[in-house]
Amino acid sequence: MIDFLNNLKLFTKLNITTAISAVSMILATIMFYIITNIFFDIIDKNNHSKAEVQQASNAIISLLHQIDYLTINNAINKSPNYQENSQKIYQKLSHNLREVKNSDYLKKDIQAQKIIEKIKTRLQGYTVIATSLPNEVQEDSTDGLYAIMALSSASQRIQQELEILNNKIDTIAKQNIKTLNQNIFYVKSFSIAFITLLFIFLLYTNKLILSSILSKIEMLKEEILSFFDMLSKKRDDVVHMRQKGEDEISEIAQIIDDNIHIATDILRQERADAKLIEQKVHEATKELKALNNEIEATQREIVFTMGSIAEERSKETGDHIKRVAEYSLILARLYGLSLKESLLIKNASPMHDIGKVAIPDAILNKPGKFTPQEFEIMKEHAEIGYKMLKHSNRSILKAASILAYEHHERWDGKGYPRGLKGEEIHIYGRITAIADVFDALGSDRVYKKAWPLKKILKLFEEEKAKQFDPILTELFLDNLEHFLAAKEMIESKEEISLSSYIEDFNRVDMYLK
Repeated sequence: MIDFLNNLKLFTKLNITTAISAVSMILATIMFYIITNIFFDIIDKNNHSKAEVQQASNAIISLLHQIDYLTINNAINKSPNYQENSQKIYQKLSHNLREVKNSDYLKKDIQAQKIIEKIKTRLQGYTVIATSLPNEVQEDSTDGLYAIMALSSASQRIQQELEILNNKIDTIAKQNIKTLNQNIFYVKSFSIAFITLLFIFLLYTNKLILSSILSKIEMLKEEILSFFDMLSKKRDDVVHMRQKGEDEISEIAQIIDDNIHIATDILRQERADAKLIEQKVHEATKELKALNNEIEATQREIVFTMGSIAEERSKETGDHIKRVAEYSLILARLYGLSLKESLLIKNASPMHDIGKVAIPDAILNKPGKFTPQEFEIMKEHAEIGYKMLKHSNRSILKAASILAYEHHERWDGKGYPRGLKGEEIHIYGRITAIADVFDALGSDRVYKKAWPLKKILKLFEEEKAKQFDPILTELFLDNLEHFLAAKEMIESKEEISLSSYIEDFNRVDMYLK
């Protein structure tokens, strides 16, 4: 059978599997439907027969109560319609009793038939007592009382027999249910056995079909994997497999095998060239990386030089922009910015006052307080710096344009040039504002002497959430030792960047909740 399946087309194999599955489902469904209907019919018939018999039995009890009432009433009051009415009731009693006796439910039960015969006999005795009752009552009250009691006793015995009959009916019903349950069990067992055998047959057939398909796929897989092993240089040659059979997998395998032969030759021919190309690409990549690093270093040097020009014009030393750069780096890392973005702020910060190159020397280096007109001119340096830098697509110059534009904005919205408020101010501007003010207050300028540290820290406490970002201010004050260390290192002319230990700073989440 396996050889037969191997020679079949894949589509035919799948059709066989589908057909067997469909037939199995149809047979199982039909069998379940037939069995269910049979059992439902039997149950309905049993319940219907039981209901009819019990209805007739209950009718007999009801008729007995009626005849009791008519008979006693006639004995006392001499009813003129007694004969006619009692005759009708006796006829109904006889009819119901025959229905019970001849019902399919009780017809074959000997004990039930005996109970019915006993009821008939007692009913005859009851009739005799009922017939003589009027005379007994009229002739002697004592005898009449005994006759009524005898009539009641006869009626009671008939009802007792009817109760026995009803119990018998219930017993027969239970027996029928028990027999029916046994039959259901046998049929279920047969059905389960049949469906199990059918399932085993289906499983076996599907297994054969699946084995036929999988064996072909396994052979094809081995050939393809050997080709990819050659591509990844795990082996030098391909294991060519000749597929047997006429199904679609074999046809596909043959096509793949033919193409692998051609691909193998091409790979061997081009592998040497690919190695040479890879070597050249590697060398070119190294050159590009070196060139890119040189460009970035040149950009940083240009930015620092331009920042130094602005500082020189305002009679400040180059150390100011170095300190502002390091302070900005530390504060950015404490705030949780990435090292890459923090270094971008550091490298761009020397340009924060580049706009001062356009401010007249008389105003820029004035030792005294600015007049309102002079201060308005001085404030223009922020927007001038932004306009000088905003057109560049270089990340460092774009960051520098933001710093130049927004480092004089205030958290409370009273800054310049645009009066931005709170988080409307870019994080670059908020960071550089703190770094710039901290260094400016601690340095000598043409218009003031350096402030003592205690006075500077008091100002920052007072201006928190007014001039400065409250979170950044807290981070600055709580980590002051890092900023003082940076200042000391720069002033001592040590050529050690703070970046080495800034890389290990963790984000301070408690200030960001």
